[in-house]
Amino acid sequence: MPSLLTDSFDYDGYQSRFTGKGRIRLEGALAAEDALGVHHALEQQTPWELQLVNRDGKPDILSAAELNTLSADIIQTRLQDTAQRAQDGLSYLRLGLDLMDSETIALESLTTALKSADFAAFCERLTGLSGLELISLSAVCYRNGDFFTQHTDQHVRLGFEWNFTQGWRSDWGGQMLFHSPSGDIEGGIMPRFNDLSLFAGDQPRSIASVAPYAGGPRFSITGRFG
Repeated sequence: MPSLLTDSFDYDGYQSRFTGKGRIRLEGALAAEDALGVHHALEQQTPWELQLVNRDGKPDILSAAELNTLSADIIQTRLQDTAQRAQDGLSYLRLGLDLMDSETIALESLTTALKSADFAAFCERLTGLSGLELISLSAVCYRNGDFFTQHTDQHVRLGFEWNFTQGWRSDWGGQMLFHSPSGDIEGGIMPRFNDLSLFAGDQPRSIASVAPYAGGPRFSITGRFG
């Protein structure tokens, strides 16, 4: 099972920052060898599904097998509908995989660790919250042009994103952006390898569109606690 480096953090300091800003970022929360193994699993061994929003604003999930049954014109129309929705409100385009019930062997070890009471207790120590219960867990991949428009999770007490992207540049986009009520960007987190970000679910946020010239995909594991 992956080794969480739970003894290497200033918990009081992180709790203070989380109380003040509603978000914190940890560098290197997983042993380096384990983090490289997760990256490999995401890059080479994950059966990704296409996740997008349809013209009616409903989530649409297409497996690789389903995509193979669709014509290029139909796929293009769905992508255009997703982009159109993004102009007016909630929309996203990315690859993903639900890990709450998935039997993806390559990610099984990490998934088991993230579903454990020990990981929930780790997050509670970092944030000062209590009674956290995991309600969703996903593998996520943003490719060139992928995005997630501004959104909040009012019913979520704590969200997290564990990034497993290597060699990312800030001008490639893909940052998690936090928005103020007036529409300004209050802060952002650039994808960095083996960084764990924790944030209050009621903060408006988005994932910036990945630039067409980005040198590779943006990989992460995301989850939400109720």
